[in-house]
Amino acid sequence: MEENITTGQIGKKYGIIYGLIGTLIAVIPMVLEIQNNWIGMLGTVLAIIIYIIATKEFRADNGGFMSFNEGFKITMIAAAIAGVIRAAVTYIYIKVLDPGFSERMRETMIETWQSQGLSDEAIETSLRFAGGISNPEIAAMLGVGTALLGGLLWGSIVSAVNKNESEESF
Repeated sequence: MEENITTGQIGKKYGIIYGLIGTLIAVIPMVLEIQNNWIGMLGTVLAIIIYIIATKEFRADNGGFMSFNEGFKITMIAAAIAGVIRAAVTYIYIKVLDPGFSERMRETMIETWQSQGLSDEAIETSLRFAGGISNPEIAAMLGVGTALLGGLLWGSIVSAVNKNESEESF
């Protein structure tokens, strides 16, 4: 008797894969002190690729059928797991392995804003806002939230494109 694969199994599998690769994409630039806009884009591209592969695998293992709901569950499970993994590793890095990271980041932001011609008052206002984000605990929560938001957006699109519902679905 064949075992049916579940959305949870696929979601967990690809959540761990996405979490590990996404963590490398997030932590390596921190370790090397690289700041590029394309690195954030790389994380988004990775998420979309993982969601596509995961939903296609489920559909293939499910007789060629997958509802939107099944695809959405897979992508949200993967996003949640990946977000938690990435946030945990990033938190440990910032809090334990490199406690000076937040201060270096703050200095870099100030230098960038000064080079853009922001006034001291605007820099102070921006630092008050960024102060919460640079807090490792808040950054970890925002990281999980961002992963879930990305899963919601990109997972919905991928699930809608990859769905193939059987005639008996309703």
